[in-house]
Amino acid sequence: MVMFLQYLGMFSCSRSRRLEGFGSFDTLFSPVRSMVSEDEEDELFPDHEKDFGDDLILEWAKENKNDLLQIICGYHAMPLPQRGNGIVFQPLDHLQAIEYKRPPASDLGFCNNYLASFEAAKVNAKLAAAEEALALSIWTTATVCRVLSLENVLTLVAGVLLEKQVVVVCPNLGVLSAVVLSLVPMIRPFQWQSLLLPILPRQMLDFLDAPVPFIVGIQHRPADLKIKPSNLVHVNVLKNQVKMCHLPALPRYKELVSELRPLHGRLSLESSVAKRHPVYRCNEVQAEAATRFLSVMRRYLESLCSDLRSYTITSVQSNNDRVSLLLKDSFVDSFNSRDRSFIKHFVDTQLFAVLSDSCLSSFEHGSF
Repeated sequence: MVMFLQYLGMFSCSRSRRLEGFGSFDTLFSPVRSMVSEDEEDELFPDHEKDFGDDLILEWAKENKNDLLQIICGYHAMPLPQRGNGIVFQPLDHLQAIEYKRPPASDLGFCNNYLASFEAAKVNAKLAAAEEALALSIWTTATVCRVLSLENVLTLVAGVLLEKQVVVVCPNLGVLSAVVLSLVPMIRPFQWQSLLLPILPRQMLDFLDAPVPFIVGIQHRPADLKIKPSNLVHVNVLKNQVKMCHLPALPRYKELVSELRPLHGRLSLESSVAKRHPVYRCNEVQAEAATRFLSVMRRYLESLCSDLRSYTITSVQSNNDRVSLLLKDSFVDSFNSRDRSFIKHFVDTQLFAVLSDSCLSSFEHGSF
């Protein structure tokens, strides 16, 4: 509040002239700013007018009764609460307040000994990734299980774990973003290392030509979509279809399906109920089933790397530093013959490399 009053005092004389000069909302945020060069922008927008500041924009929004912009400014100004604390967000009096409690670090699934083996920056990164996955976990999982069969969900997961190019198509923006974002908690403890865009704007469809792994959501499939079939996993949500390149089956696929089937079935039965509410709202039945579904997936994916230490060699350097190396071939051979095709490709992905390097670092510090 003090900063806001100071800001108003600084601009009290020039506020009206500056806002009138920019005119409407359209000119205030005109795309011309992204179309001109830096030199031209300097001429169009002097330094004191380039950075409008949240307070000035909020003031403009209030004067012009622009509720949407007021909500955005209010959200942008909210402080991030400490872990374990909460906030209440109510940007406009006539809107229902939104309460949010940030989970404590103890809810994020890390033991203190494990985190102690990393630098502060890496610890914060790990906690942030876990917090993101937790925030997305329930409503996204409930949605993806409602709109895709279990077999299609697991095919989608396999494509993501092997870092293919995944394109999800659905005209409903809420469902589209939920399906894409569901993959963040679904593949824990692994983390997607490449590009993830829940909604790709129509003007950016050329991005699909990028020669890198990605997960993107689009509302409609363009007729001239050109992606190499060898890397493509195409998900049509409305038709409950997953068209894919040749993908080896997940290890122990039948056992995983038998364990997930009842939980997926419970979420599918909630489809008629869920359609009457926004995708982010789940009842107790959905929340409980989604939580158990993710627990099974997490336990399954952790089991794929649970025996890494048995295939790791560690050497002690002259300065007593430990260096660990994973024997990939031996690790792959430890799996059943029918599962090796998947694991052979999986150990060459960035997802696996990041997690295995983290585990090796823990081995070196004796904290795993």
